[in-house]
Amino acid sequence: MPFVFTPLALPRLSKPLAVALAAVCLLAVAVPAPAQQPAGASGQSLKEACKGDYKTFCSGVQPGGGRIVACLKQNADKVSAGCKQALTAARSAKQAQGAGQ
Repeated sequence: MPFVFTPLALPRLSKPLAVALAAVCLLAVAVPAPAQQPAGASGQSLKEACKGDYKTFCSGVQPGGGRIVACLKQNADKVSAGCKQALTAARSAKQAQGAGQ
């Protein structure tokens, strides 16, 4: 017979503590995993170099799934020179990584 959780299974657990525990469990399941970022140092340099450009051009874009990088690429003619260099470096690193696989 499978185990069925009932409120009586933890008789010493106060109701506020049980509610808090349930909320933590739900958040652990409901919170999405962090979005995959560009690999390694190129991802960090991209993040640093394009921080201002992100705020200016892409602040309304929901992070995840490469949407921020896509937005920056769409605005490549407007972003700062440092961000352009970081985008080029990230693209080169991605291509090199793809060629190595």
